[in-house]
Amino acid sequence: VPESHIILEPHAQNTLQNAWEVLPLLPGGCKQIWLVTSDFHMPRAAYLFEAVFASRGLALEVVQHPAESDCHGKAPAEDVSAINAQSLLQRLENEARFIREEVVQVALKTHIPGVEIPPLPEARLRKALEEAEA
Repeated sequence: VPESHIILEPHAQNTLQNAWEVLPLLPGGCKQIWLVTSDFHMPRAAYLFEAVFASRGLALEVVQHPAESDCHGKAPAEDVSAINAQSLLQRLENEARFIREEVVQVALKTHIPGVEIPPLPEARLRKALEEAEA
């Protein structure tokens, strides 16, 4: 991917804010974005990006490019955050729990101050959960 096609958004403090903050950075006529995040985080991230785009009436395709996480049985470094010290299984379990319990009930309603993002259809939420549990 040419460096000129890569947009980094530096202000967000969570994934939903990241999707929101990307909106003004997208060039006019943009039809798709390539979402790059860790493999365990991709189902939730894709759902949240799709929800933000849909809330603004944008028909943007979210092309998923998961990056392999560095949690496949390796001992964590001493100075890693709590999530980085988890195994892949622990991360996936936490992602599934977050999707089940918090995406619609909390994240879409509170993670962007003053903005409530409508949830996507239930089938899309189930798909994200199935991807996280696979």
